[in-house]
Amino acid sequence: MNKSADAALLIDTREQLLRIALNEFAQHGIEGVTLSKIRQISGQGNRSAVHYHFKTKDRLVEEVVDFVTSQLDVHCKQAHTEFARNAPEHREWTRLCELIFDPFVQLFSSGETGAVCIQFLSRLTWQTGEQGQRFLTRYFNPYMDVFAPTLRQFFPQYSEAQLRFKVHLAVNTAIHGLADFSMVMHDERLLPLVNQSGGLKEMRRLFHEYISAGLRGNTRS
Repeated sequence: MNKSADAALLIDTREQLLRIALNEFAQHGIEGVTLSKIRQISGQGNRSAVHYHFKTKDRLVEEVVDFVTSQLDVHCKQAHTEFARNAPEHREWTRLCELIFDPFVQLFSSGETGAVCIQFLSRLTWQTGEQGQRFLTRYFNPYMDVFAPTLRQFFPQYSEAQLRFKVHLAVNTAIHGLADFSMVMHDERLLPLVNQSGGLKEMRRLFHEYISAGLRGNTRS
């Protein structure tokens, strides 16, 4: 086997291990998955395969986080670009809120990998303690900071800290709501909505309506 083929094989093995780790972490949490388990699922005969590619479990987790971030970042950058257009519709609260939170929906809707990424983020917020929460804060604060001045214009009654707190709650609600979306498919009374023409589009609208109403809260004095 030549050097190019060897390099390609190493990349393929590394990618396979990374994706298996993402799936397992999303289903069982980081603490619930061992490097040995990841190797067994991969079918790798070499017992040190995961250690060879990632050295430690912490490093593997970091690379999974980087992968998930890269998947979400595509949609977040699109939202920033769209917001920079200063379009008139984004001066209306519901439309602005949809723009801000739609990257999560787009990632979830992009396919199996996107849905697993959302599930991983959901696990990260409540099962990994400070490690996961620090990551989410470090990633989402810069994303939300772009929208912060406009949000403060919509809600002058809130201090910056109060508004940031509400944004954190809204982000968590969006992530957990999408991660648990399969529950919807098991409620037979929701099937008329799911199966109707344009049903998924309507569910998307209702999702954004729910998030925007929670973030807006009671605006009456």
